[in-house]
Amino acid sequence: MRIGIDATALYGRYGGVEYALWNLLNALSREDQTNQYCVYIPGDGPPHRLLKSFPSRWRWVRLPFRGTQKLRRIFWQQQILPAQLARDKCDALHSPTYVCPLRARLPIVLTVYDVIALSHPQFATSLNRAHFRFLLPQSIARAERIIAPSQAVEDEIQTRFPQTKARTHTIPLGLEPIFFHEGSTPSGQEVRARYDLPDKYLLYVGNFEPKKNLENLLRALELIPDAPPLVIAGGMRAWPEYDIQNTPRTRLLGYVARRDLPAIYAGCRAFVFPSLAEGFGLPVLEALACGAAVVTSREVPLPNLQEVASFCDPCDPNSIATRIEETLADSKCEEKINSRRDEKINSRREYARPFTWQNAACKTLEIYQEIG
Repeated sequence: MRIGIDATALYGRYGGVEYALWNLLNALSREDQTNQYCVYIPGDGPPHRLLKSFPSRWRWVRLPFRGTQKLRRIFWQQQILPAQLARDKCDALHSPTYVCPLRARLPIVLTVYDVIALSHPQFATSLNRAHFRFLLPQSIARAERIIAPSQAVEDEIQTRFPQTKARTHTIPLGLEPIFFHEGSTPSGQEVRARYDLPDKYLLYVGNFEPKKNLENLLRALELIPDAPPLVIAGGMRAWPEYDIQNTPRTRLLGYVARRDLPAIYAGCRAFVFPSLAEGFGLPVLEALACGAAVVTSREVPLPNLQEVASFCDPCDPNSIATRIEETLADSKCEEKINSRRDEKINSRREYARPFTWQNAACKTLEIYQEIG
């Protein structure tokens, strides 16, 4: 079978969806020894040096537009891709970023990471609101199989679109080996020096956007005078007007190299992620894999998360502050009892261990086989 993959989201600096797509492609290249792939990337997509490590069964088609040209990209997906799939003799298409070409005449697998543009439109940009309100329902209706990253997203899709019940499947996202301390990563001391990190700090990782709830997190820190500074690793890709500044109590690291993240997670006193809406919550899983104490919200739909993380009410700065203080107090107690500290760290790491891209790729291959 020859599988087409719309990877036009791969450009510039990656966020959660882009890392999920890139890691899935890498895992599929390792796990699938049979199928051929035709992967469509924008002109400013992954460089050749990264693509040459894929097997010869993988063909990369670099398109005549940049990923930043969003309207042109949408036009290509809907008007040009169907004919290109036919010319490339693809037997199926995987559309891994919410929408698919409605006129394509072949089986389609669609990945929907969340339905936030429909359920929480205030958290989507105006372009995404218009795009997804029009194309997401039609894409869901068109797809032979729909992949969701969590049971919560699968349930919401089936509630909004009851006809999808037999076609929707949950395949959790995974973590790269570096988050399990496998492979080559810089030491904690090296990373601390490179970013000039304080000895004690709280941590947030993610983009600056309303659903991440940074405003309430900063309000919560004002209620904890003796709290360590908040280190913020992330960027402002979709919301340039969502402004966060360096202050004596906040440190902006900007975009952090992926290989440096495990040490930054492992060194924090607590990872704080009081999100207002999530389809999965990959940064929470990354933090747990590195053994970090986590304060988050019930909007992060990871299974049985309450066993290894502390929940706050993300709409209430007092609740966020209380959970941070409790977590910091627990951390002080654990430092005095090394066995208890090690037990907590190990339980967090064990929670995250089943979430691998190998598992995600194998389950995705099962979906391909169903429609092939």
